[in-house]
Amino acid sequence: MDNRQILSEIIVQILGFLAVFWMLKKLAWGHLLGVIDARRKNIEETLADLERRKQGLAALEKDYRAKLENIEQEARVKIQEAAQIGQNLARDIQTQARTEAQRLVDRAKADIEQDLAKARIVLRDDVVEISSTLAEKVLKEKLDTATQKRLVDDFIRQIEKV
Repeated sequence: MDNRQILSEIIVQILGFLAVFWMLKKLAWGHLLGVIDARRKNIEETLADLERRKQGLAALEKDYRAKLENIEQEARVKIQEAAQIGQNLARDIQTQARTEAQRLVDRAKADIEQDLAKARIVLRDDVVEISSTLAEKVLKEKLDTATQKRLVDDFIRQIEKV
């Protein structure tokens, strides 16, 4: 092969390469660059959207944390209110129990006083009966010192029985 032939092949290959390059540039290069640009733009938009969502999620998380803190504070307040209500109820129950106990004590005292009054009446009746019996015996018997002493002792024993 001679140099001319090699040189002509090189020139043909260069011309072929330039023709293919020119055709690709005119027909495919613009389209290929358009696809690449569209893909890059799509990726950038997706990344920007992800960043916006990330910021939105961060703000949402901050908002939820604040709400949780408020809920915890409200729960503490509710618990304190419930404890206060419980203490008030306990105090009311204690007051009612004391009032009821005092009422029962007063009623018991009144019942005791009534029973005591009844016992005094019964005792008085018994003393009157014993006294009349004693007076009757005294009148029937002759009064001497020994008899009188015996009658008084009998009277005292009967009173002690009552």
